[in-house]
Amino acid sequence: MADQPVTLNIENEGVQHAPPFKPKKNYAIITDLNKCFGCGGCQMSCKEWNTSGMFGPLPDLNPYGDLDVMFWLRVLYVEVGEYPQTKIFNIPINCFHCFNAPCVPVCPVGATFKRTEDGIVLVNYDECIGTKYCIYACPYGNRFFDYIEGVTKKCTHCFDRIYDPTLPPEERIPACVHGCMVQARIWANRLDPTDPGTILFIDKGGFVLGPETGADPASGYLPWHSKYDAQEDVELLSQSEYYDAYTANGVVQLGAQGNNSTYTEQQQGNDSTYTEQDPDDESDEGTKQ
Repeated sequence: MADQPVTLNIENEGVQHAPPFKPKKNYAIITDLNKCFGCGGCQMSCKEWNTSGMFGPLPDLNPYGDLDVMFWLRVLYVEVGEYPQTKIFNIPINCFHCFNAPCVPVCPVGATFKRTEDGIVLVNYDECIGTKYCIYACPYGNRFFDYIEGVTKKCTHCFDRIYDPTLPPEERIPACVHGCMVQARIWANRLDPTDPGTILFIDKGGFVLGPETGADPASGYLPWHSKYDAQEDVELLSQSEYYDAYTANGVVQLGAQGNNSTYTEQQQGNDSTYTEQDPDDESDEGTKQ
């Protein structure tokens, strides 16, 4: 007899819809940029787990055409310096489950919320009416609209994984953390000063993207430190430059959702690139004109 699927209550222990948010914990992922080499394992692990998870699927409207697919986690590659002294920064980006999450209070029906128990920001698909207000409110482009189901989707910190009692305790961590082959991703409770991840974040000068947005991301990064001591070495990026490089690469655009989603707006006048497709149409044409 096959195992019965685990049923979880996403609003267990209460939820919060407006700041100031006061969760008991605030789970986060700390990424060590010294270790991350951009393999994309975290991105693929996220895609694999969540496509079949309780918050999936992550639809692929035309995966063999425009690669217009949905990823909740993307790896940004930023090259700095001048040849031959260059450095590639590999920056995994997914929902930061912010302390002051701006995506939550803008939802007119309360479909998106911050959990009191652990600070995880989730979307209730049964209540979401597809206004996309939360998408525009997120300063990091970490929310995506599913045109098949008509709801907003995003990283859930693998809620259905970390609370799955059928999994071994060591596997009750987000898929991206579990799938990182070099252990560059660290699972932490940022509200616990004794948590090893929080201690590491403070001791190593951890930073977050876009502190000026006021979102106060819970997830952050350990800065890259050069092993060389020479004048010609690559100049390190400041905290603000990480965010500037992030936005300059087109990952965050008002009214768009980056390059990896089921809908990507492109600047072509006032024309939208998205076209609804008849579900009965079995032609090979993509969903975008």
